Amino acid sequence: MTQRKTEHSNVSLPMLVAYVEELLPELASEAPAFVSTQMLWVAEDKAALASLQTQLNKASNDIKSKKDHTHLLTLPALDQQQIHKRHELVCFWLPTLSDEMIQHYIPLLMRYRDLYAAHLLIAIDSTIDLRAYGFTPFDIVNKEQTQTVKPSRSLSADVAQHPITLWQFNLYDYKVLPNWLNNKYWANPENWDKGRW
Repeated sequence: MTQRKTEHSNVSLPMLVAYVEELLPELASEAPAFVSTQMLWVAEDKAALASLQTQLNKASNDIKSKKDHTHLLTLPALDQQQIHKRHELVCFWLPTLSDEMIQHYIPLLMRYRDLYAAHLLIAIDSTIDLRAYGFTPFDIVNKEQTQTVKPSRSLSADVAQHPITLWQFNLYDYKVLPNWLNNKYWANPENWDKGRW
């Protein structure tokens, strides 16, 4: 992994929670009717998990209905799990994770990217570059400023101390589909009676 400074998006935990709260209805509408929108939040340690739980409780209007579909785990607990569940959205909140520690958890991130999450968000220190692993930087600050959520001064000061980059992977749009990969072009029915192939 390279130690290249990426452009950070000045994201903070309250901003990420607000973005996810706005994103969940859209994910629920994209999911098939028989699939419930399962969400997983992963924090670096128990202290970060407690802070995350506080932010989720502040942001959630209807905690009972979302509690059944939202799971919270620490990164070591997730790594030690034997059986992983599939989630529609997985958010990793790892702003203070060191480069040495992220190397240990890269296989876990790859498993969730490939198998266990349709949408994946990773908030990590801006000195860590995850492009080599198929993630793209994502700026929710510019997206949110057009909506109702705006960062406060205290949040901006906190983010200035720990610049964070938000990385994403979306299973449904990670690759642009070529024109030929379409049922309209597969069998060429217009050529069936014109000649032999």
